[in-house]
This record gives sequence, structure tokens and C-alpha cells, in this order.
Amino acid sequence: MKAIETVELGKTYDNGVKALQGLSFTIEEGEIFGLLGPNGAGKSTTVRLLNGTLAPTEGHSTVLGRESRTQELRTETATVAELAQMYEHMTVAENLAFFAVLYDIGPADAARRIEELLGRLHLLDRKDDKLGSLSTGLKKRVQLVRALLHHPRIVFFDEPTSGLDPESAREVVELIETMAREEGTTVLLCTHNLPLAEGICDGFGFLAQGRLVRYGSKRELLESVMSERQVRLLTDAGEELHSYTEPRDVNRLVRRAIEDGRIIREVRQVVPSLEDAYFHFVGRNGSAESTKVDMTFNKRREEHELVEN
Repeated sequence: MKAIETVELGKTYDNGVKALQGLSFTIEEGEIFGLLGPNGAGKSTTVRLLNGTLAPTEGHSTVLGRESRTQELRTETATVAELAQMYEHMTVAENLAFFAVLYDIGPADAARRIEELLGRLHLLDRKDDKLGSLSTGLKKRVQLVRALLHHPRIVFFDEPTSGLDPESAREVVELIETMAREEGTTVLLCTHNLPLAEGICDGFGFLAQGRLVRYGSKRELLESVMSERQVRLLTDAGEELHSYTEPRDVNRLVRRAIEDGRIIREVRQVVPSLEDAYFHFVGRNGSAESTKVDMTFNKRREEHELVEN
């Protein structure tokens, strides 16, 4: 079943600003999908449309097979936003217990779940601290625990590592991967942090000025910007760059180098990076001229392996 599907989804605010238009894509259950774009591209608006806090002005979307604004979806989804309201005068444990009641989780189950999640995010020793006394990074971790209390099937992350130190950011990323790979949770990750998304996402969508300018797997995105196939041959004599048509052409290049007495140190396919693809479609200032794209999304993770001789 498709976890998320949008069809020509759009949002125009009362002041006439078109925050999003013509958004169409699908995400399968258990996938981590990265929605990438500069500030103001429409990422947060997309999340709010999907989690039902905003009503679209055009098109529609479904989450777990139901319209996004269906109230029942609140019990099966969670949103981790850049800013979230919790109670600073209450302790970490009191905050989490309060939200567990809102999720209709029984006291015993809530206590076990809170203990488990606090342990996973190294917060057990801070559970009796007032939330207001914590750093921004620790508050972000508490917010993540709150979002995961009810075992959501889909989690919307809006800049989840914003304000975190590198160690805390790594822990959040590892938790996101664990949720998807081991628990089957579907993740929509909205960020402008390309290295973060590239490291964990199965697929990517590029947003610019409220439009989805391209989406697909990493393989599809890279292939769409490759003008020709090239291989870099590194030997004791230096580095050579060759164009080729078929894989057997690479074998011939390597064989020729060996016959010439050169020592092969590395043979690597030359491909653009995800960053190259992003700037190709989005532009350096996020002002790419958008076009509607119909790309088949697939789950394969792209890996460019060394070519062995």
C-alpha cells in the first residue's frame, strides 16, 4: 500500500501567496523519502498539508489510504517540527506522561515506552529535569521521544537535526534509520541538509518555489544529469579520464594499461553527486524553472562500485 500519495496538491494562502502547486508523488510504506529544497520552497507547507493541519486549495493527498485531514490519522502519524510546543515548567517525564495520556496510552505502557525511548536517546538521567533547563539539542531529543510514544506508522520530520550538535544529530539519524529498517516506519524527511538526506534516504524530491521539479531514486536522479559515461583510471603514472560506451570498454582500458606496464591503483566510474543533481534542477538560488516530471520511483539505493580488473 502507498503510505503517502499526493495528486496536484497545492496551497495558496489568504494573502495570495502560492506556497505549493501541482505537487504529485508517492511514497511506499517503510521508505525514507527526502524532500529537499531551500528555505521557502514549500517543505513545511507540504508537511502541514499531509498531517492535516492545513487544508489544500487544490488537489488532494492520502496518507495510509485515507484523506490527509481524516482525524483518525493523528493516532497513526507523528510530526517532528523544527519548533514544537511543550511545557517548560514541567519535567521531561511529566511532559511525556501528559502527551501519553493524549495518545490514550495506559500508564503502565506509557512508563515502559518512555523509559525505552529516553534510554535510546540517552536522556534517562535528565527525566526529572525541568524541560526549560535543557539545551536546545536536549529539547529536540525530548520532542522526538514525544512524537514516537504511540508507535506511529508514519513520521514527518521537518529539519530534525536543526540546532543539534554533531553527536546528537548522529543519534537522531540512527534512530530514523532504525525506525524505518527495523520497525517498518515510513519517514518523510524535509531538509536542506543534502549530506544528511543522501546518507539515509531511499528516494528524493527536489522542491523549488513551491513546485516539485524532480523526484526519484538517487540512481534515477544521477542518470538524468549524466551527459556521458566516464571512468577515472588511476595508475602509478597518474590519473586518466576516459569516456566509454559499454562495461567491456573499461576492461579494455584496464588491460591496455597493464600491458603498458602501469600499476593499477584504482578504477572508478565518474558520476555526478546528489548535490550536483540538486543544483542542476533547483539552481543555486532555488529559482529553477519548474517542470512537471513523471518519474517512476523505485526503492533501489544507488551505489557506484569500483570496477575490478
